[in-house]
Amino acid sequence: MDSKLRGCDLVRMKIGDIVRGGEIRSRALVVQKKTGRPVQFELMETARKSLRAWLERRGGTLADYVFPSRVARKAYQHLSAGAPRRGMGNRDRPAPGGL
Repeated sequence: MDSKLRGCDLVRMKIGDIVRGGEIRSRALVVQKKTGRPVQFELMETARKSLRAWLERRGGTLADYVFPSRVARKAYQHLSAGAPRRGMGNRDRPAPGGL
């Protein structure tokens, strides 16, 4: 989806933000978390087809998130909230030229 939205805004989208009358909208509106401003974006036909297939498989209601988390909300902890950090030593780095 080439929406120019931040990842944090994409994961906060609800099914009702992109679906109307059982169809994926060609344009949608989200309020950006960082700026608080509404941003309209276009969903091209290929993205609508992919989202339709995903939502048919995923199921859910208009109030559910389009992309649900794999972890319980309470279990989530951001790195800045004190989670231990581990640096990448040379043995952990990918070889030059990719994986």
